[in-house]
Amino acid sequence: METKKILVLGDSDSGKRTALKHVCNTLIETEAASYGKTTINTKKLQIFSPSSAERFKFMKEILSKNMDGAIIVIDNTQGITPNCEEMIDFVEERGVPYIIFANKQDLSDIPIYTQYPDAIIIPTQAISGKGISEGLNILLELMEPEYISKITAVSC
Repeated sequence: METKKILVLGDSDSGKRTALKHVCNTLIETEAASYGKTTINTKKLQIFSPSSAERFKFMKEILSKNMDGAIIVIDNTQGITPNCEEMIDFVEERGVPYIIFANKQDLSDIPIYTQYPDAIIIPTQAISGKGISEGLNILLELMEPEYISKITAVSC
């Protein structure tokens, strides 16, 4: 069984770790990053989330090596910040499938609009887990080889 690597990015207090707690069988949390493992639909996943603290910014680069997909968690009460745009650009530059969790829908359900036309935005509530599994399943579908080859064929 192949293992897939997913990177979870987001601003401080956007709900990254809370979302991971709904997905991972075990979650190891350190000051620099969180790491969890899980199996979904016979797919083994390793999920990494670097700290958004400035002093650990280098961890994003390290943890992104060989990633298969990404989740960007946005605090819906804040909207897409310049830092979020940098994270989206970071993932898009690497050419991996990604989704956006518009988190904290229980606090603000205003739709998020982006300048990224291909971005898939999933409304979530990390506290309750609402939308988290559904969003992860969408990402896994985007990571399937046949889906990636369709995208590549269209963009060539």
